[in-house]
Amino acid sequence: MVAGAQSNSRNGLLQETEMRTLTICFPVYNEVRFIDSLIQSVINTAPLDKEIVLIDGGSKDGTLDKIKSWQQQYPNITLIHNEARYVSNGFNLAYSKTSSEYIALMGAHAEYPSNYFEKGLEILRSGEADAVGGPLIQKGKSAQASVIAFCMSSKFGVGDTEFRTSKKRMYVDSVAMAIYNRKVFDKVGLFDEALIRNQDDEFHYRLNHYGFKIMMEPEMESVYYVREDLASLWKQYYYYGLYKPMVLKKIRSGIRIRHLVPGAFVAYLLALPFLLFWHWIFILPLGLYFILAGTILAKSFSNIKDIFFGIAAFLTLHLAYGTGFLKGLFKKR
Repeated sequence: MVAGAQSNSRNGLLQETEMRTLTICFPVYNEVRFIDSLIQSVINTAPLDKEIVLIDGGSKDGTLDKIKSWQQQYPNITLIHNEARYVSNGFNLAYSKTSSEYIALMGAHAEYPSNYFEKGLEILRSGEADAVGGPLIQKGKSAQASVIAFCMSSKFGVGDTEFRTSKKRMYVDSVAMAIYNRKVFDKVGLFDEALIRNQDDEFHYRLNHYGFKIMMEPEMESVYYVREDLASLWKQYYYYGLYKPMVLKKIRSGIRIRHLVPGAFVAYLLALPFLLFWHWIFILPLGLYFILAGTILAKSFSNIKDIFFGIAAFLTLHLAYGTGFLKGLFKKR
């Protein structure tokens, strides 16, 4: 930040004397359905000297009009246009335009408790952690999306991903919706712009590698709204899988069993027609998969349609991620 620069917070520039305690970055793209509730959930929360940076990837659905309307009332809301469109590029661009002591990367499909940032800054200032976030309550805005949310909160669906399946206060490998002490970027660098997915995971693995601590705090539990149909869910998890091998090649210490199982499942399904020529017993793992999925769903849903849709959602999570992961093994940067 150049001292003496003209103040123009709506263009992402602040005078040195106006340096904020916290910058909150929200990548957005066609978020007209979510943007009002998103801003409303954070605008009047502590710290009051925060800056809210909305990083737009080219919205065409009215999102920009809504943002500009909010800016008329709140001068600490900044709009940045991210021509590259991807989260890594957008966050790095926002980082270069701000100089706050703490900086957060948040999701637009979420709502946050009123004490989210106050509690996060308390933990960071205490020295207990260098990055902090909270567990996710995953919800849907339709009946089908609610089933998808259940599957994404299940260990059968997403493995031992702590912020999706646990509510305990603990140090973790990675966390969603993180607030960072700005000093960590001086040590480990910014987000990898070669990654259009999993960029936060890769960054968190680097934090762990350099000895920084990431904490998950239950008081910072936020609501995340999941994808509303299987096609969107497939696209989301396919790209998660596609870029995960690139992350793990860089940070081998980040490899976990949950990363490998979906790819192995897809490989098993591809080989199954040939295995059945050898012996019928190879169909048993697939049968066990459907029994487990159905049993888990039947404990929470009584409607048979929800149970069958839930099985389809589990399959979408696993097949999309696994297919992407296998393809990602051969992907070059």
